Amino acid sequence: MVTIVWASVLWILVFILLPLERIKILWPVAVVSFIWMFALNYTFIQLGYYQFTKYILVVGGVPVLVPIGGAAGGILLINWIQRSAWFKIVLVLVFSGILNLATTVFMWFDAFKMLHGFNHFLHFVVNVAGISILVWLSLALVDNEKIYNDKDKTRFIR
Repeated sequence: MVTIVWASVLWILVFILLPLERIKILWPVAVVSFIWMFALNYTFIQLGYYQFTKYILVVGGVPVLVPIGGAAGGILLINWIQRSAWFKIVLVLVFSGILNLATTVFMWFDAFKMLHGFNHFLHFVVNVAGISILVWLSLALVDNEKIYNDKDKTRFIR
């Protein structure tokens, strides 16, 4: 149930906040985000650092709805990225914190367990590294001018 809420909320935010034209520009980011989030979760599950305990459909220990939600999260992240290196650092840290908060919620609902000494600090560090790589991959994949200079990044702010 938690994974359904995770994926649904993130995709609802994408479709409420972003104009359809912007989503069309950023769709490759969703694909990269899905693959990257699946790969990271699969790796850390196989290494025995954590596990998901409640899910509907799982592949290799990874609930499929987790990277589906991550695809929407990737779009939201890259949508608001700026040229400034400092802004990128702050955005990566904020999104890493949001992922840690989501993990805490998953743990409250007994849908996620950290194992073998893995903890929130290590999870935050992994999130910072993973999101940093995602930003780099996304900027390499999508034309930077379309990411940085699009006037219509949200439906509500022009």
